[in-house]
Order: sequence, then structure tokens, then C-alpha cells
Amino acid sequence: MFKITYYIKKKANISSEEFKNYWLGEHAALQKAYLEKIGVRRYQKCEILPEHPVGLASVEAYQTGPIHYDFVDHLHFNDIETLKSGSELADVKEAMQALFESENQYVDVAQSNVSMTHDIAQFYTHDAEEVHAKPGSEYVHIHYVVRKYSHLSRQGAQLHWNACHGAVSRQDIKYSVQKKYVQAHVIDSTFVDYISNLRGYEVCDDLIGHAEGWISTQQAAPDFPEDECAEVVSMSMDDIDLFADKKRGRLFVTQDHYIIDKQIIVRPMPAFFGAVY
Repeated sequence: MFKITYYIKKKANISSEEFKNYWLGEHAALQKAYLEKIGVRRYQKCEILPEHPVGLASVEAYQTGPIHYDFVDHLHFNDIETLKSGSELADVKEAMQALFESENQYVDVAQSNVSMTHDIAQFYTHDAEEVHAKPGSEYVHIHYVVRKYSHLSRQGAQLHWNACHGAVSRQDIKYSVQKKYVQAHVIDSTFVDYISNLRGYEVCDDLIGHAEGWISTQQAAPDFPEDECAEVVSMSMDDIDLFADKKRGRLFVTQDHYIIDKQIIVRPMPAFFGAVY
């Protein structure tokens, strides 16, 4: 499975409430009109909760920079060919143009980002698909937008993130308050390049993806000695310092609005490192 993620910042003259109403209303309707024709199986609009205590505590723990964004949108696909063929349809192009014209009134495109990612599950319980951070749910959805150090290659940073940091996380899963944890690794995409060039999204070569976790706000944290937990957290943070520039990272929690939610069939990617989608 792969997905396209939009990290969206509103224009400064638009209030948060006005933008939320637009993003979940008119914008969702304009996009839904064509998304299934390009193969979208799940379409989530993730509303950032800047004052949520879980988010504030996480920013303090991870030492990341200010939130910056207002919404994150995830478009999940089963395969790449439907995206490519669907996006060439005349009515799809017309619908996309109408969407872009609408967005221009509300979105600070130059301060927003878009990427294509391949999800790598780090821990994913048998009932993970039933865990959602919908409004009113006990769960919040945490995002950590990861930017590597400039002297590292993307492939090298992603390899460490998955093979080393992922292993540390699985090793210490008993200490975790997360129900599931997924790493979304950026992959090269001619479609994303086209959208970025057409719309003028900020291009950041150091963006390697984002981590996603789901945390219950009702479940108590595991009961371990305080010094033991502190050592585990310290080891994890030290490991992040080996591949990620925390100060340029963005960490926040969201509640998620599902516009499309169909079964996703996870298929093997025909290639990974070095492939262009």
C-alpha cells in the first residue's frame, strides 16, 4: 500500500474555524468527486489539535519545532497504475482544476507540503484496523513529520529509521502507550512532482516521511519503575538524534475525519529503494 499525504497550512487571513469548515465541507466534496476514479480507497482529513495535552507533552519530550500545519490529508491507494491512468481522464483533470482554484482562496501552498509514502508497520495488533481517532473516540492520532540531517542520504536515514529505530521501538513495546505505530517513508513519485510543480508546494529534500501512532486517552500508562522508563525514553531519543533533525521536525496529534473508507488490500511494491512511482 502507498499513500499521498498533504501537510496543509492555511492562509494567515483565514481563521481556524473558517478553514476547518471549508476543509471538511467544500474541499472534501470537491475532492471526493474524483478521488475514487484515481483509485483512492481511504481518504482521511486529520484535524490538528494544537492544544491537546498529549500533543503538548510529546513536543516537549521530542524537542520538535512549532506545529506549523493546520490539517494533514491522507489518500490511501492499493496500486499505482489506477492513479496514473485515472489522473489522465478529462473529467478528473477538470475536477482537479476546480479543486485547485478553490484551494487558492484558503491554502498557503508555498508553506504546505505533499509527498508519496510507503507505509511500514512497526507494531500492528490483530485489531489495529479497528483503532481510529475519530471525533469522540478515546484515541488520538499522533504524527511526527521527520526531516533528516542534510549530510545524510534519504536512503541511509530511512534505513536507520526502519531497521534500527523501529527495532528499538518493538524491543520496548511493553513500555509504550501506543496501540499501533506506522512509519510512512517518502518515495519518489512523478505524480507528486507534477502536483508540486503545478501548485508550488514547498519542496524539502530532507523530508523522509512521518511516523504515525495511535494513543488511548483513557488507558493508563504501563506501570514500570520511573527510572527504568526514563532510561528507555532516553535511549529512544538518542537514537532519533542519529538520523533526524528534531528541531526541524513537526509533532502534533489529530482527530480524523473519514471521507472515504473502503477495504485496503496491501500488495507488494514492485520495487522500493531507487524506484520512482
